[in-house]
Amino acid sequence: MKIKNTHTTREGWLLAATNELRPHFADHGFILPDKIRHALAFTSTGKRGRMAGECWHAESSGDQHYEIYIRPDKDDPVEVLGVLVHELIHTLLPPTVKHGKQFRDIASLVGLQGKMQQTIPSPLLLEKLKTIAANLGTLPHAKLNFTSASESPKKQAKKWLKAECGASCGYSVRITSKWAKIGLPVCPVHRDHGILVCDMPEDADDIVPDNK
Repeated sequence: MKIKNTHTTREGWLLAATNELRPHFADHGFILPDKIRHALAFTSTGKRGRMAGECWHAESSGDQHYEIYIRPDKDDPVEVLGVLVHELIHTLLPPTVKHGKQFRDIASLVGLQGKMQQTIPSPLLLEKLKTIAANLGTLPHAKLNFTSASESPKKQAKKWLKAECGASCGYSVRITSKWAKIGLPVCPVHRDHGILVCDMPEDADDIVPDNK
């Protein structure tokens, strides 16, 4: 019985995955470069970006390595391998080449399909990636949750209410619920217009405005 590989780091798993994919690329006439680093990490567009992965060309590296990044919210091994195949194609092309004809020609040969900016494996390639994932063993990575409690939007610090002249002169002003509860001002257009009118809900927020 064949013993599965054991990897303790994501880098090690991805490096082994690249080596498993080298023969597949070579079968179609493409030799992957030797110097490639990998990481499951944010791309240059950050957590709000849409790129599943990114490849930095060797000429951008201080020691001439290609740098491949795959989003850390991806933890399915086969999906990660599909993104890896996409990024490995970029190592075969000049840095100025994006997802045009040159990229498409290679992608089609190695088994990627769909929109070239967001490719998916063909059924044939998918089966190969499943086999590779099984041979690689467990991917030592867990999905990074971008919407944890620490990343949730903060509660609005203040609530503004509209106060306006009851005599319909047109004057209106925004005021926080705290000060509206203490007392509304007199219409500055003409004192005879009296105190401004404010439709203040019973559950109006009493939080003092945060000026930090």
